[in-house]
Amino acid sequence: MIKEKGGITMKAIEALGLTKMYHKKAAVDHIDLIVEEGEIYGFIGPNGAGKSTTIKTLLNFIYPTSGSASILGLDCVKESQSIKKQVSYVSSDVRFYPAMNAMQIMKYVADFHNLKNAKPIINHYFDYFEIDPKKKLGEMSLGNKKKVAVVSGLIANPRMMILDEPTNGLDPLMQHRLFEVLKEKNQKGMTLFLSSHDLTEVQRYCSKAAFIKEGKIISIEDITADRIAGKVVELVGNNLPKEKFIAIGAKLIQQSDRQLKFFYNGDMQILLPLLINSEIKDVLIKNQELEDKFMTMYEKGALQ
Repeated sequence: MIKEKGGITMKAIEALGLTKMYHKKAAVDHIDLIVEEGEIYGFIGPNGAGKSTTIKTLLNFIYPTSGSASILGLDCVKESQSIKKQVSYVSSDVRFYPAMNAMQIMKYVADFHNLKNAKPIINHYFDYFEIDPKKKLGEMSLGNKKKVAVVSGLIANPRMMILDEPTNGLDPLMQHRLFEVLKEKNQKGMTLFLSSHDLTEVQRYCSKAAFIKEGKIISIEDITADRIAGKVVELVGNNLPKEKFIAIGAKLIQQSDRQLKFFYNGDMQILLPLLINSEIKDVLIKNQELEDKFMTMYEKGALQ
């Protein structure tokens, strides 16, 4: 779902050469990124890869060193105030005033956004996410604080939500409920930009995902098209002929004395004859999961 502004197609997020330097080291390194309105877009990378720094730069919590970015057609630096009226943000590290209880936080959020008659929707989300409205934030677990943060972002019904590790601290039931709500909101047009370590949830819910490593976007995957190209091959046996798979371009995912797991994106007619080998006792060939893709990009890739 792409809206237009002044006759020009507008993106939910558009970053061009976005860079953030710290002490001459790039935490975000010339990122180019486009997120269409209406997408659920994943942002994947290990700790320290630059995910949170990218998000904070987009939201103008920190200033970029160079490059440009816009959200919903608005400049992230010059029009940050207008962006914040339309975008909710859920931080990975939730911090509230510890002496306030959950309902006081929600009333504060409702007043901030000039929301009238917000109490019914607040009570609905409190029931749905099992939040005690009278419990002080300082007495809550990380998971309960995260639920309060999610609800504070939802009640404004924004055009876009940016969520940084939203399921961190949530039990499986609450994770499921969160994504049920997010899917419903997305079906009504809300754009979701989701930074996550949970590759299963990214693969299950996102339409696209960008992989970031050492501040650089190293790959953008179309998850709906899926089907992520290539196969994952798992072999069990003795003296597995690793060198033969190197020669045809296989990339390592995992290996041990009796196991070899690799990614292969070439001609299957070249691979299959190599599997006819008396040393190979078992073979599994499957479509590549997002986790496999992650491992081939973030581990030291080629078999050697």
